[in-house]
This record gives sequence, C-alpha cells and structure tokens, in this order.
Amino acid sequence: MNAVASMLTSLDVRTLGGGCAEAVFAAFDNLQPGEALVVVSAHPPKKLLGRLQGERPGLFEWSPLEAGPAVWRTRLDRRDAMPGARRAVNEALSWDHDRLEAILDGAFEARRSGDFGSAGARCAEFALGLRRHIRFEEQILFPAFEARAGLPRNAGPTGVMCAEHREIEALLERLDEVAAVPGQAAEILCEDLVRILGWHNQKEEGVLYPGIDRLLSEAENDAMVAGIQAS
Repeated sequence: MNAVASMLTSLDVRTLGGGCAEAVFAAFDNLQPGEALVVVSAHPPKKLLGRLQGERPGLFEWSPLEAGPAVWRTRLDRRDAMPGARRAVNEALSWDHDRLEAILDGAFEARRSGDFGSAGARCAEFALGLRRHIRFEEQILFPAFEARAGLPRNAGPTGVMCAEHREIEALLERLDEVAAVPGQAAEILCEDLVRILGWHNQKEEGVLYPGIDRLLSEAENDAMVAGIQAS
C-alpha cells in the first residue's frame, strides 16, 4: 500500500473566477510524489475532476474532505506514478483505507491533547470519507464483482461486506454525536471501529479487491477507479 502523504498545502479558489482550474493545475504540478494539495471551493469541483482525469491521468488521488453546503474541500495527493498509469482496484482502495485510518488516528491524537474542536473536525472528515467509501463499494464495486463472478446480488463475500457496513455505519452515527465531547464514549467507539475495520479491510484487501482485479481487464479496472473518484 502507498503511504499517505505528509506534506500538505491548501489553495482557496473561491476568489479566482475563471482561472481556478489553471491555478490548481499549476499547484498540483509543483507537488512531489507523497505531497498533497487541498482545494477549497464554493461549489462541487466536478469539472476539475474531469479535467484532471483527462489531463493528469494516473497521477493523483481524489479525496473529498468537506462537501458543502457552503464550502467544499478536496484533497489531491500526487502519486508516484508515470503519466497515464492505469489503476487497479486493490491498490486504489487499499490506499483509501490507509488514508481513512490516518485521519482517525489524527482525530484521537487531537483528543488526547485536549483539542476537541480539531478532533471533531477530523472525525467529520473521517465519517464523510468512510461513508463515501461504503457507498462506492456498494453502488459500483460490488455489483461489478457479482456480475462477473455470476453471484446473486449481495451474496457470498459482498453480502458479508454489506452486513459489516451496516455495523460500521451504526458506530459512525454514534461517533458523530460524541467526537468533539470530552469523556470516554468516543474512545470506546473508536476502539470498536478500529477492531471492526481491521477485520473488514483485511477481507476486502485479501479477497474481494484482488478478485475484482482478476475479473476485470486493466482498462476496466482503470475505468472503475475513475468512476469511484467521481462518486
């Protein structure tokens, strides 16, 4: 799995008007592999993603951090890859597992230092990312796996994953309520989440994702990753 970037800069494009995409491309092109850029915008940056996929294919990870209604923040990680490099599902989604784990770790580091406001904000990023991850798995990845493997809907490994998703979502709802509140409730929930996600992610990375990679061609895998980015 790729390490999550440690070098992070921010670019607010809300006052740049028609030149915002060029500013983002210039900032992105100055990144080294392992560095990242957070783009702050007043609207969903769908057109920006389309341009990046067309003009910088294979070079970036796309991770929403905040999704409106007033502000959108999107993280662009510079990949250590050649332009046009095709993506595989296991590599892309395992990286997202690592990213989400790092966000949750950061939230509880903030709690331990007494910064509950930052902890709440980080937990909100984690919840947004994990709910998105679950959504694109169930709407894009699992149906493709079932169709190619000849499985009924939500049967076999995808049925197990969906059942675990419901457990994870229930924990997330409870975490939303206590993430920025002093006390032990959030720590207990975090321990439960880390335990369930550890098992869950191992099964996805060890069985389901490699299965998708084998069932789809390189071009189909690459197109699926692009669809996941846009979800």
